[in-house]
Amino acid sequence: MRKVIVVQASVKETKIEEFLKLGKIMVNKSLSEVGCLTYKLSKDLNKENDFFFYEKYENEEAVESHNSSEHFKEFINSVMPLLTKEPVIENFNA
Repeated sequence: MRKVIVVQASVKETKIEEFLKLGKIMVNKSLSEVGCLTYKLSKDLNKENDFFFYEKYENEEAVESHNSSEHFKEFINSVMPLLTKEPVIENFNA
């Protein structure tokens, strides 16, 4: 069964540019993963410092592979200090 993940990230106003650079790298690397169907980063229309990742995978194994990848771990370590709060993560079957 396909999996969809939506992540909301609230970024410190002074760190948006840095977050976007890291996010672009994350999107590009994630799209090259086996089993990753879609990986997008979008800005909230109503809040200047809120962003969303939209991710779609072939199956749970592809999600697990993504979450254990080096680029994912590096991204998390780099981006967490840029956020105002813990990201909100929602998982769906598609």
